[in-house]
Amino acid sequence: MPATGVDLVFNMNSLNPISRSSIIHDTDPKNRTITIAQPLNPITGTTAYDELHLTAIIYSKNRKMRVGLQCQPVKFDDHYRLASKIITKAVILKYKPPVTETNIRSAFRLPLSRKHMIKAKMLYRRTNYYTPNDFSIRDISFTGMGLTIPQKKTAPISPLLSLKTAEFVALGIILIDTIDIGGEETERSIGTFALKTKVVRVNKNYSESHILIGLKTIDMNQKNETLLNNFIHKAQIDELKRLRVKS
Repeated sequence: MPATGVDLVFNMNSLNPISRSSIIHDTDPKNRTITIAQPLNPITGTTAYDELHLTAIIYSKNRKMRVGLQCQPVKFDDHYRLASKIITKAVILKYKPPVTETNIRSAFRLPLSRKHMIKAKMLYRRTNYYTPNDFSIRDISFTGMGLTIPQKKTAPISPLLSLKTAEFVALGIILIDTIDIGGEETERSIGTFALKTKVVRVNKNYSESHILIGLKTIDMNQKNETLLNNFIHKAQIDELKRLRVKS
């Protein structure tokens, strides 16, 4: 239905799924299309992915579940007119039934922002490394996270650039929520915990200035899982509010 909050999930069945929040503007069951708001991180005709799903959280038989449809963008409309006559950017998706239940934990990877960020310490080869100077956390989910590491062309060369797949890495992370107090933005810690991870992907061609490291979470206890769930959920709600205001 229009105004429903949704997530576009790229490569949902991979080790590193990526999600972008949006809302539905319109549906056309006859032509099997759904029009959604262009996400904050825009989708274009050159956006690369192996598979794409449109997902949403529903309530069925007294339980909450995430369901999804396979889809693909068929039109990018930079002048979409809402019922309120406001002009906005939209993406028209062609979808393919059936609707299937998806794994909410692996399906959402939260891109970090100024409002929702993570500070971290990494222990690698008996040395501690810290954000943001040694590395940054690009995104995070229940199953893992993406790190960016600066690749300087001059000495000293960061030892983190030698990370390889199958290596184990220990991290301590602080979940940060930025709130407005008296017109000033203030950082607030909402949780701190340790993580055991394994390197599953190394992309040395991520950019001219950074490499990308994909980490898989080895284990996470219930308390830390709840902290991360609340952090991700609040970020999703804030993003949906931003999209609604923008629309």
